[in-house]
Amino acid sequence: MSRAPREAPIYVATHDLLGWLVPHLEGWPRPQRFLLARQVLDSATRFYQLILRARKVAGPVRAGALVEADVELETLKALIRLGQERHYMTLGQYEHVSRLLVNIGRQLGGWRASTDGQLARQGREPNHGS
Repeated sequence: MSRAPREAPIYVATHDLLGWLVPHLEGWPRPQRFLLARQVLDSATRFYQLILRARKVAGPVRAGALVEADVELETLKALIRLGQERHYMTLGQYEHVSRLLVNIGRQLGGWRASTDGQLARQGREPNHGS
């Protein structure tokens, strides 16, 4: 029996993050579900889209997508921190989601370094601009 190819850990971790976020955000105060919670979910799904895009492209285009993903991950961290400061999640929940985000950030940093290194060996510049 053949097995499906294993997903890279960053995709699994991001999928798990979204799986945790969606039901958690439904518990935020009703007015915030349409404001801050929506922004958190939009940012998380945008991050997921960017890393999925980076998987499908190569070279400087991949490097650019990974930079965009890095910026989106920082945005997501800031939005979640704002939610915690407003007491929409417990400190324990915040610590949990922060660990997930740090893990994803480490993986993204490694992917960026690997991509930039490949481009440097090829004598090409990463596309870090917008």
